[in-house]
Amino acid sequence: MNSFILSSIAAFCHSFANAFRKSGLCKLLMKIYNGISGSWKNSSVMTWIRNIGQNESNSVAVRIVRCPFTFLTFIKKKIGKFVESNIKNSFICHWARVYIQNFMAVNTRFFGIMILATVVCYSIVGMHLSKIALIVGVIGAIMSVFNFNLMSFLNPSKVVSVIKSAAGFKNLDFEFYDEKYTNGKLRLVLALLCGIIVGVVMSVSKLYGLAIPFALFGMVLVMYAPITGVYAAVFLAPFMPTMILAGICLWTALSLVIKSLSDENFKWKFDGVGMCILLLLGVLLVSSLASFARMGSLKVWAMYLVFLIFYFVVVNTVKTKEQLYGLFKIFVISGALVALYGVMQYAFGWTTSNAWIDEEMFEDATMRVYSTLGNPNVLGEYLLLVLPVAAVYMLKNKWKELSKWAYGLMFLVLALCLVLTQSRGCWIGFMLSVVIFVTFYEGKWWGFIPIVLCILPFIIPQTIVDRIMSVGNMEDSSTSYRVYIWMGTLGMMKHYWLGGIGMGEAAFSQVYPFFSYNAIIAPHSHNLFLQLLVEAGISGLGVFLVMQIVFVKKMSDVYRMDDKKSMDSMLALALGSGVIGFLAQSMFDYTFYNYRVMAVFFMVLGLGLALKHLKTTD
Repeated sequence: MNSFILSSIAAFCHSFANAFRKSGLCKLLMKIYNGISGSWKNSSVMTWIRNIGQNESNSVAVRIVRCPFTFLTFIKKKIGKFVESNIKNSFICHWARVYIQNFMAVNTRFFGIMILATVVCYSIVGMHLSKIALIVGVIGAIMSVFNFNLMSFLNPSKVVSVIKSAAGFKNLDFEFYDEKYTNGKLRLVLALLCGIIVGVVMSVSKLYGLAIPFALFGMVLVMYAPITGVYAAVFLAPFMPTMILAGICLWTALSLVIKSLSDENFKWKFDGVGMCILLLLGVLLVSSLASFARMGSLKVWAMYLVFLIFYFVVVNTVKTKEQLYGLFKIFVISGALVALYGVMQYAFGWTTSNAWIDEEMFEDATMRVYSTLGNPNVLGEYLLLVLPVAAVYMLKNKWKELSKWAYGLMFLVLALCLVLTQSRGCWIGFMLSVVIFVTFYEGKWWGFIPIVLCILPFIIPQTIVDRIMSVGNMEDSSTSYRVYIWMGTLGMMKHYWLGGIGMGEAAFSQVYPFFSYNAIIAPHSHNLFLQLLVEAGISGLGVFLVMQIVFVKKMSDVYRMDDKKSMDSMLALALGSGVIGFLAQSMFDYTFYNYRVMAVFFMVLGLGLALKHLKTTD
């Protein structure tokens, strides 16, 4: 980057850092840091963590839990070659390849014929030719005259190069299609057929009609390369409705199963976290079958099944570091867009509400943003998982690279949006994440704490201070509401601690009113751990806690494999600290109540274990 201003800022930061390293204050802080660091490394806590999961046995219990993957391997031995042969020789699969290749290339003739056929068919069925349809039809006719692949024009574009550099995808090549498929008559026939179908459907519903070619492309592409479904799910999770996200996850899982049967080199990866996930699903299924509201509980369990199984999809589709790093970048960019919309909500007053604020206690705080997730606490929970990963890309990229400044800006937007949610539990979770990340990444930074504490009173708005100071204040209706719900839930535990009452709001509402305090009505316990305990009993909570311990242990293993400043170590630290911060917020809210956030949580677990598997095979 040649900007004089940015170069000057970078030079000042380096000069200040060098001067600070040579100062007496730095030497004193280093002695304190080394003493604390040595004590922590040799502590019983760290020894216990290091010893967890040292030996992943192949016991009878493990073999029983992993039987779904054993069954898929057995099926592959029986029909794998048959499936592979049929896929290679199938004319439908060939048509699908031609379609996605022309779609990815953005071939002008392919799209022109599709647009023209759509307009003609739509006008015939609707018996009316509007001006807009006529204009679009003319554009389609002109496009069909030429046979260019528009994607090939993006690589030399300076604007595109700047965007790629800012996003950290410098080496991204837009010529990822096979050019041989962009010639021939079959692609034109497919474009014509697709256009006819789109035109007919548009006469009934324009939205559904326009979605058909994109949905068809997405489905075929995911079937062709399941990793694209993982990219789509990670990016779209905070934007798409729950059922569409579930559809993406299911289709990707089905595509991976088919790929596992047709690829003789494919082997399923199974680990301690995956074992805990299958155990948790089994425990939750039993509790749902014995639920006070069986059908309602089974519906909730089905959603858990879809999003928890996607963990295995993530772990088994990510094959290279390049794919994994790309997923992390997509994760941060998606989160930054969500956060940007939240900040804009606050700045322009878009559909914000004071429904989540105690107006008597916080008269000046009348806005809490919720962006695309519908609730400020849910938004905060999502941001807790994204922020540490954004910090890694902000810190890891070099000062001269545009991507460092881009990810730095994304981090600031994410952090600002977290502040604007005014979610105290999320603030506590984020502070815990920061403590863990800073301690293990660069403990010397704690020397700046006195300076930060002196500056904070001058920059933090009074409304934020009031919100922080109100933690635990029973005069706040939000706090008292939660405490009374927890008391009622604990009362339920005396009777249902062993097997639980079943999953979901329907079962909870059947039992909770008999134990509620102050006649407070609640759909759940506002605490993830209490909710798992009340839904599935002590075994459900126990399996979940073991899952998180195993995950943190795995991230600790990756962190210690390399220098702590390496990309893999920093990502492992970020994922571990993000999950711990999320679990801290889970003490104050039922963080799995929003299925999209639950899906993102298990995607993060999957990304972490994918990193672990790749690291151990290097």
